[in-house]
Amino acid sequence: MSNEMSYNFRRFKLYDKANPEVWQMFESFALQAAKSTKRYSARAIFHRIRWETMVSGNGEFKINNNWSKYYALKFMAAHPQHSGFFQTRSSGAFYV
Repeated sequence: MSNEMSYNFRRFKLYDKANPEVWQMFESFALQAAKSTKRYSARAIFHRIRWETMVSGNGEFKINNNWSKYYALKFMAAHPQHSGFFQTRSSGAFYV
């Protein structure tokens, strides 16, 4: 894992820990999408999270688009039956 990648991954892990509701929404929306299609976009789910939090009046989450890969990997690790649901670029990174 490159230094830049490990830095981004560490930042993602901190954000994920501090904002568990983002993961809860990501997982819920991904499972919902998985009922209708074999592949989907993690960034599309990010946009839905932003939309849902904006229209609910509960504020908006600041989510770094670069973290979509990590949420996608986390989802596929948590739900191995959906392996390959998100297409991620090969970077040597993995979710643990």
